[in-house]
Amino acid sequence: MSLPSLVYILFIAAFFFVSVFAGPFTIRIDDPNSKTEITTKNITASGRIMMKIVKKPHHLFIGRCNRKYPIIHQENIILTNDGKSHVSAHIRMNVDGPFYINCVNIHDETPDGEGGYPSFAAGGVGHNFVEFNVMTHYGKGFHFFVQIRGYTNKTLKSS
Repeated sequence: MSLPSLVYILFIAAFFFVSVFAGPFTIRIDDPNSKTEITTKNITASGRIMMKIVKKPHHLFIGRCNRKYPIIHQENIILTNDGKSHVSAHIRMNVDGPFYINCVNIHDETPDGEGGYPSFAAGGVGHNFVEFNVMTHYGKGFHFFVQIRGYTNKTLKSS
């Protein structure tokens, strides 16, 4: 092996070492539906970052559910879309009677993660109402199953 080729190999090895171990390492994925950037430091030569966009349901859980509290309300919320827009919805659910919410489970029933993205807005634990927002994919609607568990002052005294 000649000296110039040995120097070239050492240069490549040094470049690899500096680029992998020296500073932050950034991966950018530009997809029409999302923009993601992952920045990390100290990646070993055998380490790697793998990223894949997966289609999963978008559930929202508020509070901590306990089966000792009864289900005080449950319903399906379904909204369809004509396929020409995004849907942005604000949903408020009131619980009738002297009940206080202990937990709210909002399950995305749309298959393959094509439903809406729920986000907490107000109320919930300790209140008699819950509010949440929903944003959908372009051209899609949503289907959520909402289950609310709660208690009254009598429930607290008997437990």
